[in-house]
Amino acid sequence: MQASSDGLIRLSIDELLSMPITHLISGLDVEDAAQAMVCGQETSISGYTEWSSNSTPPISIGWDWCIQPTACHPYWIRVGAPRSNVMLVYATGDDAGWSKNLEILSTVVDALPWRELIPQVVAARYGGSSPGAGLR
Repeated sequence: MQASSDGLIRLSIDELLSMPITHLISGLDVEDAAQAMVCGQETSISGYTEWSSNSTPPISIGWDWCIQPTACHPYWIRVGAPRSNVMLVYATGDDAGWSKNLEILSTVVDALPWRELIPQVVAARYGGSSPGAGLR
């Protein structure tokens, strides 16, 4: 496996799915100071996460997320398409194309256990009273 001249790593969906991808880093987005000063306004918590492989070259997949309030408890959702250095290819060797690539990578991301892991990581990084406290 090697990066092409455009910096992308081309592989099949089977190759991608067989590659272990693990959490690298996650963080909170910085809240706009002007909006933070407005009392009574709905607020949101959002952030980013990056996952990678231990391969050479490493595969990288990152995405944004936000916490969506629900009646029972907050729900973590992916916002937008992932960012990645992966270009999926068909059995013929042809690129899947960027739109199809992002559609498939979105499905891969949604299958990762990030909703269970990120609340703990964010709580630990930003000083929550206990891992995941109040961020489920």
